[in-house]
Amino acid sequence: MPNYIFWPYESLFENFATQESSATQEPQVALAISFQETHFVVLGVCSSKHLREVNIRPPYSIVATRDVGDDAWDYKVHKPCNVHFRIPKLKFMQFYSSDPISLIIPEKEVGLHSSVSETLNFTKLEEHSRYRSDNRKLKETLNIINLFPAYSRALGELYPFVQTSPEISGKTMFNSITARISSTYVYKLTVKISLYTTLVVCSIASFISSLLNYSHFQLVNYSAFVQQIDLRCQQICYFPVQYERINKKDTIRKVGRRVKQENPNGESSHSSMPCIYYPDYILFYNTVWLIINDISFGLILGAVLTENREFLVSTCHKVLKFFLYDSLKMITTLLASNPFGIKLNAELANFLSELFLWVIEFSYTAFIKFLIDPETLSNLFTLTIYMMFLVGCSFAVSLVIDFFAVLSFPIYIFYRISSKLYHCQLNIMGSLFNLFCGKKKNVLRNRVDHNYFQLDQLLLGTLLFIILVFLTPTVMAFYMSYTILRMLTITIEISLEAVIALINHFPLFALLLRLKDPKRLPGGISIELKTTSSCKHTTLELKNNPIKFKSMFKPYSLLLAQIKANYFSFATVRQIIRGESIMVNRNKLYYVLYSALPSKPLGANDLYKRLTAQA
Repeated sequence: MPNYIFWPYESLFENFATQESSATQEPQVALAISFQETHFVVLGVCSSKHLREVNIRPPYSIVATRDVGDDAWDYKVHKPCNVHFRIPKLKFMQFYSSDPISLIIPEKEVGLHSSVSETLNFTKLEEHSRYRSDNRKLKETLNIINLFPAYSRALGELYPFVQTSPEISGKTMFNSITARISSTYVYKLTVKISLYTTLVVCSIASFISSLLNYSHFQLVNYSAFVQQIDLRCQQICYFPVQYERINKKDTIRKVGRRVKQENPNGESSHSSMPCIYYPDYILFYNTVWLIINDISFGLILGAVLTENREFLVSTCHKVLKFFLYDSLKMITTLLASNPFGIKLNAELANFLSELFLWVIEFSYTAFIKFLIDPETLSNLFTLTIYMMFLVGCSFAVSLVIDFFAVLSFPIYIFYRISSKLYHCQLNIMGSLFNLFCGKKKNVLRNRVDHNYFQLDQLLLGTLLFIILVFLTPTVMAFYMSYTILRMLTITIEISLEAVIALINHFPLFALLLRLKDPKRLPGGISIELKTTSSCKHTTLELKNNPIKFKSMFKPYSLLLAQIKANYFSFATVRQIIRGESIMVNRNKLYYVLYSALPSKPLGANDLYKRLTAQA
């Protein structure tokens, strides 16, 4: 098996090596770092004269030497294989990852595919030495490459004569100015005020979120507007946690200390690497951008609504009155008069028609007439416009969803009544058909058994079965008509909720990073063969593959799959045929909104400890 040696591109070390060799005429030495489960990673070069009185201690070692004037390196390891890479720039959030980066936090990723116990068991099995693959060795090596500047700086502090990349050596003027400002009293006072202000705001947001998610009566399950408020509160509570994760100060500074403490037979620890918290960096700024865009869209759309308020009010009044009153009365009246030449049961059709007409008149007189009045609609438009100006377009859309849900409540009642009648009639007909065949359903064993019935029971069951068969077309006509109306209202609600999901979770920041610098969104790595005529050994090149666009829109693909499975699939048709209720499960629809948030917001005490530790 070859020994892989990961080299930064030689141009980073050529100038230092050439100057050193021309002055001393001494061979050049390449120093690398390696642990028990990592490959060799070359950190720097130096002249061999500096190593005569110095012993190189693990985890550092000499991997290659080169005489003055030679182009090829003489390797000190068996079967060497070069892998060239470009040093990732940590200040630009560049890093290598063998797995595609996920834009969903880990706990939501776990809940999406499998249970937590199954995932933990798989992790334990994967970490077992018997099932551990060579990919783990590559992952640990990539961790060293990602922290290449820190490890090189640690090597330079231990051996000052080692030459490293010019991008790594020395502090910038910006860092010195920042350190000077951070030591002033005004800066410390500002940090304290900001800390306690953040704690107060997060405590209020956490209280509101817990109140809306009260276990005995969860308002978030019944209102889209309340769901949007809860989302914003949880985002506010999670902002400080994300900031603390993406601004860890001890990540780079303590690498040298960890390297000194680690023995050559141990494993390198990279649990606090920046790339681990890099998804929080993307999600944090993506959320901030989306909130700003939400308010911007609200300003634009609010200005458009303000200019066309009178036309929109009159149009909405006519459309809502026709859809919620005139069309319902027309359909209900038509069903009582043998529609499309279908001969229905006159008594049952008249009874259901009068019942539904009474509900229509009652609901229209009670609240629909007031809600669709032009003056009420004008006030609602004013409230919606102000809400768009203040908190964004998503709140206005969620308010429209709740308003439409209240107006379409009579359709929901008609659908529930007709579906219950249809479902009960099917169950009774099924039981009577079993009785007619001399069978009976065994509820305890959940099966159909043969049973002996008396003659009068068979005759009575047969008569009831025939009556229900002749009443079925009437009930089915009402049921199918109101099912179509119910599916239409569900489609409208789902479309508006998809708009809210698009506003709140569109991967705008990730797309901009993907277009600007694909290395900041790694979707895996590729190792390609590099053709060189002067090199005697195999030379490979490590490249970063950008994340695919499909992975960025993974929450939306899941949302569309859930919508299709719950409302527009063969299972939905089967539910309609059986008379089972079709409900809007808002928790599943809003999963895309919470895929970037933890299940529970962090408490005030824990948040204070994390922020004070960070400060």
